Amino acid sequence: MIVRAATERPELTRALGINVDRWVTPVFGFGVALAALGGVLAAPMRNVSPLMGSELIIFAFAVVVIGGMGSIAGAVVAGFLVGVLASLAAVFNPALENVVAFALMAIVLLVRPAGLFGSLEARS
Repeated sequence: MIVRAATERPELTRALGINVDRWVTPVFGFGVALAALGGVLAAPMRNVSPLMGSELIIFAFAVVVIGGMGSIAGAVVAGFLVGVLASLAAVFNPALENVVAFALMAIVLLVRPAGLFGSLEARS
């Protein structure tokens, strides 16, 4: 809760007496370490280049939008849904494998603009 508060409203978190820099810097470092670990684990299976993983970022964006921005459960459900539908599409028509995620994203945005598990909220 401290990290989320520190990233969303750092001045208010400081006013509550929490040292924001003490929390944000190690959490950022942990995120960088996880990204490095992901790169090391993916290197034996993929071509190592500066653009490594760029095709996955687009699918990750689609999954987050389908699940709902800020919803971890929505991202997990959307990830499984996109994975299963893309695999089924690859079995029947391999050319449609990459289209499925974006078609699903368009359908979900038309029906539920906030995503499957997202909620519309007014921000000022």
